Amino acid sequence: MHAQSIPDFSPVRPLFKLPIAEAHKVFDTNAVKLRGTHIKGKQPDLPTLIWLPELIEPAENFAPFFTAKENKITDVRNVWLLNYRNQGNSDHHDSYDMDDVSKDIVRFMDEHKITMATIGGHGYGAKVAAATAISNLNRFTGVIQLEGGPLDHRYYEA
Repeated sequence: MHAQSIPDFSPVRPLFKLPIAEAHKVFDTNAVKLRGTHIKGKQPDLPTLIWLPELIEPAENFAPFFTAKENKITDVRNVWLLNYRNQGNSDHHDSYDMDDVSKDIVRFMDEHKITMATIGGHGYGAKVAAATAISNLNRFTGVIQLEGGPLDHRYYEA
């Protein structure tokens, strides 16, 4: 009987590699450009909601939810479905450092003249939303977390 080798699931090594278009690969972490879909609210001058997706899900997948007739979110908010770094059509960079990801979102807000927003997300996007809001309290009016869980899992280890 042969012993089976256990695969290395080290957090340092990615479990899979996605092809990255060279046009979206950047080397300066402060030059990462985020892209997303803007859903305009039904009234002029509404506050903004920035929504971030799960790690392997494009933000655009949430468009049917936010634009559904029975959903009233566009009555009270403009919505940005935003792909953070290394996600969707946003720029790719080797760093997934939460501070870098948060700075990308604030830079996106500055570029789009968004002074304050509500921020939310699903899964990893919810973690990014919470970390970004915590680091920039003067820019966010609230946080929405859908399956976000805690930022620091060490406290919850068995």
